[in-house]
Amino acid sequence: MTEDRIGLIVRRLRHRLDWTQVELGRRAGCSGSVVSRVERGHLEACSLSTLRRMLAALGARLTLSVQWRGGELDRLLDADHARLQESWARRKARLRPGWRSRQEVTFSEYGERGSIDDLAFDPATGTLLVTEIKTGIYDAGGTLARLDVKERLAPIIARRLGWKVARVVPCLVLADTRTNRRRLIDHAGQLARFECRGRAAAAWLRDPSAAVAGLLVLEKLPAGGGVSGMRAGRQRVRPRRSGTAGAAQAQGGKRASHER
Repeated sequence: MTEDRIGLIVRRLRHRLDWTQVELGRRAGCSGSVVSRVERGHLEACSLSTLRRMLAALGARLTLSVQWRGGELDRLLDADHARLQESWARRKARLRPGWRSRQEVTFSEYGERGSIDDLAFDPATGTLLVTEIKTGIYDAGGTLARLDVKERLAPIIARRLGWKVARVVPCLVLADTRTNRRRLIDHAGQLARFECRGRAAAAWLRDPSAAVAGLLVLEKLPAGGGVSGMRAGRQRVRPRRSGTAGAAQAQGGKRASHER
């Protein structure tokens, strides 16, 4: 949706309520002049939170959409998730070859539909590991709610695979990024039950006999395989050198080679 269209929506909804720009600004916590600029398509005139309040006052809701290089954004996100999923599967197999793993296990039970990113079973201990894999924490509450559903339904799914489950352990695997580490701190309370982390998580994967409430693992995202061989946020932009600066540097290099 374009900025002009958002401005038009604000203006039409305001007229429908027979409000002045000053009245809408008062309800949204901004000035009437800010409302005027928004209605003319200048969304930079206010913050995102102000725009949300403005639309909420009008009985509307703002939804955001990100577009990048046509349809390549979905391919990029899917590629990152797939590489993280493969890396996690390799780690489990390396730490304990006995894990029986299935990826993208779909289910439709009691009105609940979805797929489990990684479902792993250890026959020796009867442990069923239900893993949710995320490249980023965008909605901690929603992620945990979905994982709770999968944890509850996992024994039913496992029985169809012939696995005799003694206990279920939820696991959250996150891409090891600075942003995700910050968000782990921000959502510390919600993620408290994932008590087994770091070296303790690796030790548990080698021997899953101990009772744990949940695992939380930070997994390095392998390089390569993304769009144009680069991952989002990792593309390098080299500054252009002016002709004068480039010539001066080349001349300096020649002088240095003569001095040697």
